[in-house]
Amino acid sequence: MKLARKLALGVALAVALAGVPLVAGMKVKVQQDKTFDFAGLRTYAWQLDKVNPIKMLQSSDDDPAEIRKNLEPTIVAAVDQELAKKGFTRVSSGQPELYVDYYLLIGPGVSSQYQGQFIGAVPAWGLPDFMMSTTSLTVYEQGSLLIDVIAAKEQKLVWRAAADAKVDRTRTPAQRAGVLNEAVSRMLQKFPPKSKK
Repeated sequence: MKLARKLALGVALAVALAGVPLVAGMKVKVQQDKTFDFAGLRTYAWQLDKVNPIKMLQSSDDDPAEIRKNLEPTIVAAVDQELAKKGFTRVSSGQPELYVDYYLLIGPGVSSQYQGQFIGAVPAWGLPDFMMSTTSLTVYEQGSLLIDVIAAKEQKLVWRAAADAKVDRTRTPAQRAGVLNEAVSRMLQKFPPKSKK
């Protein structure tokens, strides 16, 4: 009986956590050309033959070409899957309506807090009643994935999404793929933007 209860509890916990993001601190931002109309556009192609889209923002022993070889197939597959759900078709010949590109930026991130940060100023003088000093400083590695959508006819950037998160080098390749899939899903959640006409 106890084993059945534990199993049921484990299944319930797994179901409850299924919707929990893999990266709690991931931030996603989207920018778009508000004058561009995405209505009726359904074909795209990748622009992967340009220079290496992996940019190391600090000196390290990591090889950007190796990172690209390991992560690019996952990023491309995740974007293809999300765009297919939205009715877009990837074309390998002819003229697509949109081009898709990505960049991966890896570099240092910093988080700090100082004494009295969350306390308002003293009303009488408009000044804090003690000397401000840093009480917490965290330096960490941060990764940013950018996805660009370019209008093929106009040859201009019309949409960009960026996902930022801390890099955890202890993750397995499968866990990294899960984080990238989650990032791409959140980035393309409201793509294409609805026309305001």
